Amino acid sequence: MALAACHEGRERRELARSSPVGVARAQASPEAGNTDPFAFDPTFFEKKRKPQRGDWLASFHEPGQPFAQYVAQAPQSVTASRHTIVLQPIGSFGKEGLAVMEKLREFAAAFFQLRVRVATPVPLPDHGKRQRGMGRLAWTQYHTGTLMKDVLLPRLPRDAVCYLGITMSDLYPEPAWNFVFGEASFTQRVGVYSLARYTHRFWGRAETDESRRKFLERSFKILAHETGHMFSITHCTANECLMNGSNSLDETDRGTIHLCPVCLHKLHWNLKFDVVGRYRALRAIYAGAGFSAHAGWMKRRLASLGQPSSVGR
Repeated sequence: MALAACHEGRERRELARSSPVGVARAQASPEAGNTDPFAFDPTFFEKKRKPQRGDWLASFHEPGQPFAQYVAQAPQSVTASRHTIVLQPIGSFGKEGLAVMEKLREFAAAFFQLRVRVATPVPLPDHGKRQRGMGRLAWTQYHTGTLMKDVLLPRLPRDAVCYLGITMSDLYPEPAWNFVFGEASFTQRVGVYSLARYTHRFWGRAETDESRRKFLERSFKILAHETGHMFSITHCTANECLMNGSNSLDETDRGTIHLCPVCLHKLHWNLKFDVVGRYRALRAIYAGAGFSAHAGWMKRRLASLGQPSSVGR
């Protein structure tokens, strides 16, 4: 059985197989709307490290997705009518959980430089689930395909470029898998991910200030990762990147929250945002959340581009 941060299903594998092969243009080429070539300079970023035993790339072979190949695939994007990321709470969240949803909304708006809203919560379905247990712990898992097909697709908002279900219940993609953190469709504009395993509560432990901080950081990572898939970005194999696959919480925690220059170039080409403005917005989000290391990285990155870290400074 495999453990995975996000499930690369049949649709995604077939898309990768049908992509052009042998495209030789540079991954960080100054084309396709790039107004500052240094914004995608790879020297500021780390190449992908050799995977440890049990890591995603130690378990799954993935060819990667160069920038030119991404452009040639005609990736999913915004349209005149579909221009908003909609976050859909599924199941019970409570007051504290809904406060986290607002933080996720603010983060997603900064990360993707798009409008983001939180929809009214909807209940979990009464089907597509199974019981799981470990020692004295027992819980219910929900099938990702059922949630996307029966909960999200019938409710897909007319203005949603991405409609992302978020739940505090555990998920699985196929019977043979132990669990999955999330799954997203390349073509149907829907995806779903779980925050359950990011909490101490799931493992039967008491929450602390540090566990709540880690919970929010992990939630930011999976939200951006799964939404990145919904803009047709596959797992990154070239650099240490938010779009790297992950096989465990440990690998997720070791991974970066930042997009590498190749994946940033893809998202910039697709959404046409201002790179410097995006970095400033994310720095403010990270500083406000107490993520001093991430905020510091953004400040240094802005300095490397010859930019102050905030307007007016």
